[in-house]
Amino acid sequence: MTTGERGGPLSGWRHQGTLRRYQQDVLDRVPVVPGDPVHVVAPPGSGKTLLGLLLAGRHGARALALAPTATIRSQWAASAAALGTDDRGPAVTVSEDPEHPGDLTALTYQMLSVLETGKPLTELARADWQRELVEGGRDEDGASAWLVELEAANRTAYRKGIARRSRAVRRRLAREDPALLETALHPNARALVDRLVAHGVETIVLDECHHLLDHWALVVAYLAGRIRQSGREPLLIGLTATLPSTEDRDAHDNYTALLGDVDHEVPTPAVVKEGNLAPYRDHVWFVEPTDEERTFLRDHQDRLAALVSTTFDDPDGVDWLVHTLQPPVDDQDGDRDRPSGTASEARLARAFDADFAVAESAARMLAEVRPEHPVLALVHPGARTAPDAEQRLRILARYALDRVLPDPGRAEQWHRIKRSIVDFGFTLTDRGVRRGRDPVDTVLASSAAKDTAVGEILRLELEQESADHLRAVVVTDHATHGNARGTGARSGGALRTFATVAADPTLAGLHPVLVTAKHLRIAARDADVLLPALRRHLDADLTVAPVEGAPDVLAVDTAGAGSAAVIAAVSVLLTDATTRLVVGTRGLLGEGWDCPAANTLIDLTAVATSSATQQLRGRTLRLDPAWPRKVAHNWTITTVLPADVPLLAAPDVSRMHRKHEQIWGLLREDDTQVVRGTGTALSDRHALRLAALVAKDRRQTVRALDDDLAAILPPREQTHAAWRIGEPYADRESTAAVLHEPDAAPFTTGPTAAAVMAAVLALVLAVVGQSLRVLVELWRAGAVPGVVGTAAVVVAAIVVAWPVARQLGTALRQRIDTAGGHRGAVRAVVDGLHRAGRIPAYGEGDIRVTPHKVGRVTLSFTLEAVGGSVEDRRTVTHALAELFGPVRTPRFLLETGRASPARLRRAPLLALALWIARGLTRGGRSLAVPTGIGRRREDAEAFAADWERSVGPCRLHEIDSPGSLVLLLRARRDSGATRTPPSLRDQWS
Repeated sequence: MTTGERGGPLSGWRHQGTLRRYQQDVLDRVPVVPGDPVHVVAPPGSGKTLLGLLLAGRHGARALALAPTATIRSQWAASAAALGTDDRGPAVTVSEDPEHPGDLTALTYQMLSVLETGKPLTELARADWQRELVEGGRDEDGASAWLVELEAANRTAYRKGIARRSRAVRRRLAREDPALLETALHPNARALVDRLVAHGVETIVLDECHHLLDHWALVVAYLAGRIRQSGREPLLIGLTATLPSTEDRDAHDNYTALLGDVDHEVPTPAVVKEGNLAPYRDHVWFVEPTDEERTFLRDHQDRLAALVSTTFDDPDGVDWLVHTLQPPVDDQDGDRDRPSGTASEARLARAFDADFAVAESAARMLAEVRPEHPVLALVHPGARTAPDAEQRLRILARYALDRVLPDPGRAEQWHRIKRSIVDFGFTLTDRGVRRGRDPVDTVLASSAAKDTAVGEILRLELEQESADHLRAVVVTDHATHGNARGTGARSGGALRTFATVAADPTLAGLHPVLVTAKHLRIAARDADVLLPALRRHLDADLTVAPVEGAPDVLAVDTAGAGSAAVIAAVSVLLTDATTRLVVGTRGLLGEGWDCPAANTLIDLTAVATSSATQQLRGRTLRLDPAWPRKVAHNWTITTVLPADVPLLAAPDVSRMHRKHEQIWGLLREDDTQVVRGTGTALSDRHALRLAALVAKDRRQTVRALDDDLAAILPPREQTHAAWRIGEPYADRESTAAVLHEPDAAPFTTGPTAAAVMAAVLALVLAVVGQSLRVLVELWRAGAVPGVVGTAAVVVAAIVVAWPVARQLGTALRQRIDTAGGHRGAVRAVVDGLHRAGRIPAYGEGDIRVTPHKVGRVTLSFTLEAVGGSVEDRRTVTHALAELFGPVRTPRFLLETGRASPARLRRAPLLALALWIARGLTRGGRSLAVPTGIGRRREDAEAFAADWERSVGPCRLHEIDSPGSLVLLLRARRDSGATRTPPSLRDQWS
């Protein structure tokens, strides 16, 4: 295959062989245009190096490939040298020498980005600050001296000033101002850039480009700017297995300024389907905190409860809660003239409209300290449940700011609350409250129970038929993280985990090894097996010593061998099964560590970013020549607070969900589907049980959930077959909304209304029966009276009875076929979004509603629209999640069970039936009109009309005045939302 599309040194490159399908897709779909960066995401092992070279060949010009390590740099050079050329020119020169560039030059980022100082942005920011001072009237020496004095006298103010200006510097550098960064580069780096530009480099290939954060991104921008200054337009090609985290906004901005949006993403399932990565499955395992940790958490809860109760369980605290929920009357709204109940609703509605989160927290707190307070009767049920820990702290902080701080006489109370709140992970200042390190999260993330769970998981794996192939890796964040809260003196981390594993006699056959940047440890019982093997591969004099506090563990001194040599030796031992279990840290066993024999990951880390999660999972996916039908298992261990610990907090469960949001895998409910999210590890039934555990349902236990998960653990061979490797695939991504614990009644015609309509129709039929006698007499009187009378009866029946009969037919169909009601709702949403110009038109066959049942009970519905772009489908599912989710602050509400005034005028009998039904039941329910439909009134009205035709009677309300806020308050109280908020599920096929 010839890659070049224009003349140039690389235009004659040819690839000998057949490209993988996803590689060809990238080359077919992604244009190569100078000045327009190419941004490709593909998993480890998918052939990104070849892709980058072929894309560079299409441009044809001389290219620079930048890699994060010397090993990867050499791989680029070798791959480039393997590409042939046609008869249009001589062979392409490939160089790794920064002094002598070739047609393709492979270097590390570090070679290019050597800086004059270790803090280039700080120096540039200080220079900016000094320049501002000079412009303000100081001379250069005076400005410099003032900065020196400020740094010494008020370090905090100095750091803030530098940080603020550093952000501005980053923004300027991201706009590719070469002159600005040039002052920070080392002369050798500037000389290298000069050589590359003079050599004619136009294409810059950035391997593992998620590393392009902070100054690496800035230096690449500088090089691109220099190429542009020379009169040529650079082409940047970014290749990565995972996008960087958005947590550091400045660094992420630098990255996106260089490479823009992703042009093409090769999903991991495509690489697995083509046989270039091992098939895999994700699993989860749950633990409860240890007894020591529970004691700490209960004490934490008791101290929090005491702190909050002393504040709010007294007249002033209650008065503030009520005042928050019932803000002062605004005469302009006419509240004084309203009945007292309506006025209270209006004030409560204004409170929720002003700050929903604070009002909800205040309502929950009031329900706890004064459950019989009359204002609570106006609040939706969700805001009458107990507040969680974060809500307690935030409402306490708001109270302190609103009531305590303004009162000089309460200064001691202010300082007491401020000191106390620090212990719970918050910092309170006169500007508000901000999140700090949450001690509950720290304890749960590093629970010692997770160490014991490692053994439980490994024993499960050893019971499988594939046990002989087991090669497991346990990864923690650090060797020791220093936190000992709730665990006595045992700090969490790899060292503690390994001590637990080494003391477990059931794992003796695995010969575990611990390796970190500074530690190499083995179980004492394995010295005769592991020490000779380590000596062979490390070529060093090893000495061992017992580990204090861990009698089952020996520390191995490697006589100066570096961590790279140690990890290489351990990798060999894992490959040949001398050891079958390695415990280590994310820094060492995460990105960059490749051991194809590894097939089981047990993730104990507390990071949930896309980059860290994808890189960790990638360690087990390499093909293993020794096991052609290799299947990887990736486990996440999560700590859940038991029901007997009243603290409402689930940070580790939230972390588990965030991790799985980044991961494609087989849907646990249905092996034929590939999805992204927790559904890869938990069935709908297990997900509901987990939610019940988090909600303190004492009927559920962690042990019962784990036992159930263990009982249905699929064999690896089953997983291999389920991936259907080698079969065709569409490489199409879609998205769906999943409704958990659905109930059709809140948004379709309820059973009471249907019964009333049936009774009304029966009455009409009785009247028609009686009218037949009159018609007979009219026909006897003559044809004309008979025809007129018959026509009058028929017209009356159609006009009066037909709307009721039609609506009754719709209601009965929805009761028999619940999926039909949901299909009608999806149809109305899709048509509404199309009418609003948000998505293309979808046909009836493009709408899918799939019920998931256990026996006769429907646990969930999956709602999706097929066709259009991924973003189109995502627009639909987000709208469905809004529609069926909790009512928050929509512009329009859809009240079901109550027809519009225009329809009622046309159908008086239907109006009568619905009026009677509302009197017999709690009335209608309300749904939020999705934002994408409710931006214009005409679109919302058309949506309501569609709903009336296909789903059931409804009335549209616009929230556009203080009075309508009462409707919004009632809508939250009588929401038609599902009991569990809808979830969004990405799917691949």
